[in-house]
Amino acid sequence: MTTYMVAGSQAEKKTDNRIYVMKWSEMLKKNREDEVDSDMNSDEELPAVTEPNVRYESIPHRGGINRIRSMYGSPIVATWNEDAEVGIYDITPAIEELDTDQTKRQKMGKVATKSYAGTKLASFKHKNEGYALDWSPMTFGRLATGSC
Repeated sequence: MTTYMVAGSQAEKKTDNRIYVMKWSEMLKKNREDEVDSDMNSDEELPAVTEPNVRYESIPHRGGINRIRSMYGSPIVATWNEDAEVGIYDITPAIEELDTDQTKRQKMGKVATKSYAGTKLASFKHKNEGYALDWSPMTFGRLATGSC
């Protein structure tokens, strides 16, 4: 089983905040006892146990993230920060990096430092605090936000 997740940070310094794009894979871990079949001979070798794999990429974000929502079935996310600013981001480059095989990346000599410049598509501000933020399940691409 594999799943992708997105989360945001709330660091003290505004410039230290990040959008975290995560990939959790190989999440099916069985006990060796569960894998032993009753028909299996005692001298047969047990299958290897696979450990879950958790990887992440981070995208710089100005301000602590109070809300973050992903658009259903797409790499577009919306954030609401501590300054009442709503930002819309395309996280495709981070997902593509997570999908790149780690051994292949090392052989290609990719460096650990990555730049996700240009991932912010749009932003706007509310006058007051609020935090209502969600994508419409009925109309693809429609974002509803609300403040006090």
